[in-house]
Amino acid sequence: MKVFVEDNILIKDRMCKAKILCNFKPPYSAAAVEKILAAGMEITDSQSGADAVLGTSAPDNMFYIRPTYGTVSRYGLVADVSSMDQIGVGASNIGDAFAVLSVIAGHDEKDGTSLPAEKYEYEYYPYEGDLSIYTGGCDYLYEVYTIIAAAEFCNNVSRFDGLKFGYRAQNFSSMDELVIKSRSEAFTLESKLKAMMGAYVLSEGQFEKYYQKAVKARRLIKQSVSELFLRDNTVIGVPDMTISYLTGFPALAAPGGKIYLAYAHKEGLLWNTKL
Repeated sequence: MKVFVEDNILIKDRMCKAKILCNFKPPYSAAAVEKILAAGMEITDSQSGADAVLGTSAPDNMFYIRPTYGTVSRYGLVADVSSMDQIGVGASNIGDAFAVLSVIAGHDEKDGTSLPAEKYEYEYYPYEGDLSIYTGGCDYLYEVYTIIAAAEFCNNVSRFDGLKFGYRAQNFSSMDELVIKSRSEAFTLESKLKAMMGAYVLSEGQFEKYYQKAVKARRLIKQSVSELFLRDNTVIGVPDMTISYLTGFPALAAPGGKIYLAYAHKEGLLWNTKL
């Protein structure tokens, strides 16, 4: 099986494409990549010719499984939003996606967020029951996500300063100027805005008003989803992946209609065959 690996997942000696990490060659591969290679799968440079994709976002026109947070090692994943980052699997065939997920999932001592199970055997269980639809907290769902994501992103990108590795600006007269110019030239506008928002919500006088409230709201969102899982219905319809990011529960994106589902079952993962 050929597997395409997104650029934010490290492969030893593969140059990173992001400008802020230009000229950086990782000295090691991500744990998920090592497991893929150990299983005899092939890493391909072209997504168009791949049977499956490893990444943190859903590829177009593919099934995409975002597993429970902590089941797949984050070691070797370039940190974006640490409490939400999780490597998932995309594939045109849902069976291939589950097969690859079974290979990469399992405990990793190098990842402090890794769950204890040494191995996960995923299977596809057709589910004929009715869907629950998540509606609680939708009025503030994206605000909570935006605040927490910006705060964590701001902290994570602080290491990219042009001093130790990655992009370094030219013609600077001081270390402060080097950092400012390197970050100004290498970050995209979106990254700059996100980092600035993160710095703001973490600043004195704003921390309690924004970040702490967002963390409390996130806890309530996870509680409301957990209560749905305790009912008879074990598949939950959700508007997009945001709830999965905030709660750590697994989700699956379907091709075409882009219907996102949060799902869980004591015997494995479920797909609603009515959709």
